[in-house]
Amino acid sequence: MIKYIQLPYYFDAKLMQQEIQQLDDSMWKLHYQTLHYEGDWSALPLRSVNGSADNIIVSPLPNVEYSNTIFLQQCPYLKNVLQNFKCPLQTVRLLKLNAGAVIKEHRDIELNFEKGEIRLHIPVVTDEAVEFYLDAERINLKEGECWYMNFNLPHRISNKSKVNRIHLVIDAKVNDWVKTVFAGDDIIIKKEIEDTINEPDSETKKLMITRFRQMNTETANKLADKLEAELQSKISG
Repeated sequence: MIKYIQLPYYFDAKLMQQEIQQLDDSMWKLHYQTLHYEGDWSALPLRSVNGSADNIIVSPLPNVEYSNTIFLQQCPYLKNVLQNFKCPLQTVRLLKLNAGAVIKEHRDIELNFEKGEIRLHIPVVTDEAVEFYLDAERINLKEGECWYMNFNLPHRISNKSKVNRIHLVIDAKVNDWVKTVFAGDDIIIKKEIEDTINEPDSETKKLMITRFRQMNTETANKLADKLEAELQSKISG
């Protein structure tokens, strides 16, 4: 199982920063997983379900149409960055973790290469004092780099710097292009580990259901419905 990969891509952080500075600050949305963080953690969608400028959630439903938002249309260099990835792009967001904020340790269930979905991080604004841990290992991500990480593993972030950390975060489906790139000889860093990840137990699923119900959004409620159906199926079986 792949733990993380630094892909052989470098992007111009200064150009990305210039484009982001031109976007409307009022359009950033606080992250919906409010129990997972302290301080300010917000997002701005560049691609979303039906191109909505208000939707920062990856849909759990199959066959959902993702398209560019008005914000991506205003950012030609960011559009050019995305064209490097020859795979089905889903949600693409700018994620901002303000100075002093903390994302608590959590897992994003089944968000990994082996399950058919990847999440790529491209740091746009960061600092040495930002502490990112994946499965208890600190990883130093630098501006302009491109990383895949297995977010099914426990991960946490502390922004101990004086700057607001901003990443370009790309969610995509695994296809032949992804498989070829991930197996390529030009990969900069690659770490693989034994697959010891277990399906969340019933109590964990019940806690997730409670959190989704508290969010009370259409997508969160559908996720809760899905988990409840899985629990019911297990009881019936």
